[in-house]
Amino acid sequence: MKVLVIEDSPLYRKMLSSQLSGLTVEFYGDAESALPTIANDSEPMVMLVDWELPGKSGLELLEQIRKRTRKHYIYAIVLSARDAKNDIVDALATGADDYLVKPFNDMELQARIQVAFRTLKLHEELIAANERLNVLASEDPLTSLMNRRALMPAFAREVKRARRTHSHITLVMCDLDKFKDINDTLGHSVGDEVLQAVSRALKCISRGSDLVARIGGDEFLVVLSGSDVRGAVVFVGRVQERIRKAEEITSLALPFSLSFGIAEMDLEADEQTAIERADTALYEAKRGGRDQYHVA
Repeated sequence: MKVLVIEDSPLYRKMLSSQLSGLTVEFYGDAESALPTIANDSEPMVMLVDWELPGKSGLELLEQIRKRTRKHYIYAIVLSARDAKNDIVDALATGADDYLVKPFNDMELQARIQVAFRTLKLHEELIAANERLNVLASEDPLTSLMNRRALMPAFAREVKRARRTHSHITLVMCDLDKFKDINDTLGHSVGDEVLQAVSRALKCISRGSDLVARIGGDEFLVVLSGSDVRGAVVFVGRVQERIRKAEEITSLALPFSLSFGIAEMDLEADEQTAIERADTALYEAKRGGRDQYHVA
C-alpha cells in the first residue's frame, strides 16, 4: 500500500523518509500538489498530513477528501505540534483516523502505520466481500448469465436509451424442448450441462450490447439492442445452428432443441408487456411443434 506524506518541513520530510524506508512513499510539500494523487481512485493509501501547510491546511484537505465518494479508503494521520485535547478532537472530528504530536517517536510512528495497514486490509476485504455478494445477487450461479433481478434494471436503461435514440429493441425468449425428459432420463447433472451449453451459445452469438439472462429453470431471455425482427431471426438461426452441433457442445453428444419467441418491442409499452409478448410467441412456437421460432 502507498504512503502519502504531505509535509512542508524539509527536516520532517527527511526524517519520515528514513523512518518509512522499505515502503512505497510519495512526498508533497503542500496540499494542492498532492490532490492529483489523492483523486486517483486506484488503491487504498495511508496519508500522513501536517496540520500547518502553505495555502490549504491539512484539516481543510482532509475535509475535502471526506466529502468525496471514494472506493478505496484513505487512512489519514494528522501530524502537528499542537497537543491540546481540543485540537486532537477537532482533527478527529474533521475526518482524521489518528493523530501524532510532533516530535514523535520512531517506534510509535511504525506502530501507527501498522494499525493503518491492518485497517485498510480489513476495508479492502469488506469491499471484496461486497463485490462477491453483488455478483451472487445478480448472476445465475449455474450459467454465469444475468438473473431476472439484474436483467430488469438493465433492460429499463436500454429502453430509455432506445427511446432517446429512436432505435429498435427486439426480445428473443427461448426455452429447451422437453427439458424435463432430459432430467428424468439422464439426470440433473446432464440437464445442467445442457443449460450451460445453451447459455454459452446465446452468449457467443449475442453482441456486447445485448442482454442475455436466464430467467427461469430452462428459460432464457435475450434483449437485442438496435435489432429489428429480421436481426432477431438471424440471431435465432445462428443459435439453432450452434445447438444442433450438440456433439461439439456437450460431452455426451446429447441431441436437444430450443423453441424461440420473437417480439419487437413497442417503445411506448413497458418492459413486462414486452416480455409477455415474447413469452406468448414462445408458446406458439411450442404449440406449433417445437424446435422453431414464432414472431409475435
